[in-house]
Order: sequence, then structure tokens, then C-alpha cells
Amino acid sequence: MKIARLIPLFAILLAFSACKKESENIFNMFDDVKVTFHNNSEYAIVEDAVVNDGDSVHIHFTVTSAKEEMMAVVVDSTNGTGTWSTRQILVTGADRHSYSGVVKFKMQRDGKMTFRFYALNDMNVYIGDGYTSITVEGAPSYTLFADRRLYAPVEGEDNPSFLSLSTGKTYSYSEAAAVSDQIDFGIDTIYDTRDIYSTYLVYNLYALTVENYPVPYYNVSGWTKRETKFSAPITASNAYTTFTRTLVSSSKIEQQASSQAINRQQTDGVIYTEGLAAARMIYFQTPEGKYGAIYVNQATRDQQNRYYVSLDVKIQK
Repeated sequence: MKIARLIPLFAILLAFSACKKESENIFNMFDDVKVTFHNNSEYAIVEDAVVNDGDSVHIHFTVTSAKEEMMAVVVDSTNGTGTWSTRQILVTGADRHSYSGVVKFKMQRDGKMTFRFYALNDMNVYIGDGYTSITVEGAPSYTLFADRRLYAPVEGEDNPSFLSLSTGKTYSYSEAAAVSDQIDFGIDTIYDTRDIYSTYLVYNLYALTVENYPVPYYNVSGWTKRETKFSAPITASNAYTTFTRTLVSSSKIEQQASSQAINRQQTDGVIYTEGLAAARMIYFQTPEGKYGAIYVNQATRDQQNRYYVSLDVKIQK
């Protein structure tokens, strides 16, 4: 009886052993496919590299499969914003065991982009990527200042109501007086001109060069007046997407900003959805010629019941 009980166990172990011999090792089952990179031009890179905004980049590659035929080669790339793209290249004839190609682009994005090249067989099944990839990193070309809070000016108080676009620092009136040569704009507020919204604040910005100074209890007559200019506020529904996913390098910022009329010294909103209202964007150019953009996150108040507007700023280095 004891022998009879052992026979089924022996059979199971034998079957498992047979399966184990026939299955492929997951760690080497894609070794047939190789990917190599070539130095075939002055812009070629063959390993991870850091480049500058506006540089040309060439990635010359060869994908080989010694045994199985390749029906397609896929170029998979990330773009640094949490999204990716794929391009499938059909392979025919003699190229089915060795395919060469090149990816060419101009770097217009700060941050990393990773490229991976892999092969598909006649069943459209992945057969390997050579266990390799190549990453191109755009060197920082712009500066981001996040959540800069500018407080509504109040007579008798000294809250931060001024901003330097070059340093990203906010200043109260007394602080700004000492560094006026760095101040690009301040903010002022009025109440919404409509009766039903008469308790709502409207936020506007102004450069110190404005003809009629809007805050009567601040004296800036002796200040240095930086001639920073602004566009009209942009109200498009995709302003946030533009700010976060289009303005991703110095060249892209300049490209977008220079397409706008940047000729204002102040905004002139009279209702709370105008001026520096939430989800609006404004382009600017500093006296030094640097372009940038301001995105309005929100207009709200803090725990001390002080009203403020939160801004994100991108500016060319």
C-alpha cells in the first residue's frame, strides 16, 4: 500500500521535471534580438547623452534577429511628460533578419526622452529589444517658479504684492523699494463692477512704467522702472496644457510668446473672470529680451483671511 501511494507522487514530479526542461528561461528567451547604435553623422549619439535646447540629434540603429524573421520594428519613445509614442516600421525581404534606420529630431524639450527599439514576428508578438535603450536629456534651458503668491495690497499692511520675474521672489512694498531694479510688476485689485458680484475681487498686474499708477497709497516715484511688457491674458481652455506640455524649453517658450502681441504695461480686468483670473495665461518679455509665461493657478485667501493670487512662471535662462 505504501508503494501504491508513492507512485502518483513520483508521476507528478516526473511530469514537472519534463515541463521544466521544455520551457524557456524568461531571462534569456529574447537573446536572439540585438540592437546596436552607430556613429554615422556629426549629430549621432550611441549612448545616453545630454544635449542643449535646439541641438540636432540622430540615432542610427540596427536591429538584428539571427533565427526568427522580423515582420516589424517598433520605435518606442517617451517624451518626458508621462506620455509616449510608438512608430511601427514594416520589414520586408532581406531586412527581416537585419534592419537599419535612423531617428532624427531637434531637441526642444528640457528633461529626458528614452528611445527603445524592438522587433515583432509574423504573429505580431514581441521577440526582443536587445535589452537596451538610449536616453537623450535636454539640459535645463528655462526656469520654473511655482506657486508664487501675490497678496492683494491693503493700506496699512505690508504683504508681498510685487514679483521679480528674474529671481522668482515676491516682495512687500517696503522690501521692493530697496530692490526696485529687480521688480517686474505688482498687482492691484478692484471689486467686480457688476452689482451681483460686487464683493468679488478682480486682480490685475501692472509694470512700474504704467502711466497712471493704480495703488494710491504706494509711492514709487523714486523707483527704478523696469520696462517689462505683457500680452493680453489668454483665456483658451487649453492654457494649462500649453503651459505644462508645450512650453517645455526655451525655444518653445520663445516660439509661442513671440507669436503674441507683447505690448502691454498692465491688464485691465473689471470683472473677476478677467485680469489675473484662474486658468488664464500671460506671456511677457523682460527688458533683457527674455521671454516667459505666467499661468494663474487660483485667486483665493489664506488662513489669515488675506486674499492672494497664485502664479506659476516659466522664463528663459
